[in-house]
Amino acid sequence: MVRNQEKYDQALQLRKRGFTLQEIAKYCDISKSTASKWLQNKAFSDHVTKQNRKRAGADNAKRLQLVNKARGGERKARYAEAARSAAVEYKHYKKDPLFMAGLTVYLSIGDTKDQRSIRLSSARMPAHAVFVRFAREYLGIEKSRVHIWLQLYHGQSEEVCMKKWRTVTTLPYSQFYKNQVINSTASKKTLHYGVGNTIIGSTVLKCKLNRWIELVLQDLQK
Repeated sequence: MVRNQEKYDQALQLRKRGFTLQEIAKYCDISKSTASKWLQNKAFSDHVTKQNRKRAGADNAKRLQLVNKARGGERKARYAEAARSAAVEYKHYKKDPLFMAGLTVYLSIGDTKDQRSIRLSSARMPAHAVFVRFAREYLGIEKSRVHIWLQLYHGQSEEVCMKKWRTVTTLPYSQFYKNQVINSTASKKTLHYGVGNTIIGSTVLKCKLNRWIELVLQDLQK
């Protein structure tokens, strides 16, 4: 027996129509716990719960698709703006020795396949140092966002190698990722301090760098 038969009957009808407990509580002016208690032993209520969950899952999936679509549009807009601004900046920077040196370094030892980050790999420490300066000066990157890791060979001192790379690149130890040690001594004599791998994680900046490289190559082909 319930105290308010009218609200109870109304709650049952609303539940059969697929209303959630929260909606029923609000519509009937009762607490959610009361609505739950009234409906807990009703077989049709369990079915409605399952249907509501499925519907919520479908709605969430649609909502997620819309969010991803919006984010995708925002990303494309950022990349387009990066490419546009790169073309304008190139006209101002192309006579700067450091700017051209940075592009030359990346053309020589940089990764052009990965579109999400800027990566260069070489045993030539001065090349890394030049690119770090280039990135800070023209890409506007904070030094703290530049990271590096070393590919070392068996028998090389990790401490000695890291100290040398830190000195040349001016990157602190806190920005060194875990180094990789290869069980081979074949290249030990020529690679005294290992191979450095400098990384800057930014899709937008990689887009800008790629545009600069396209423009400098176009100029060289004229």
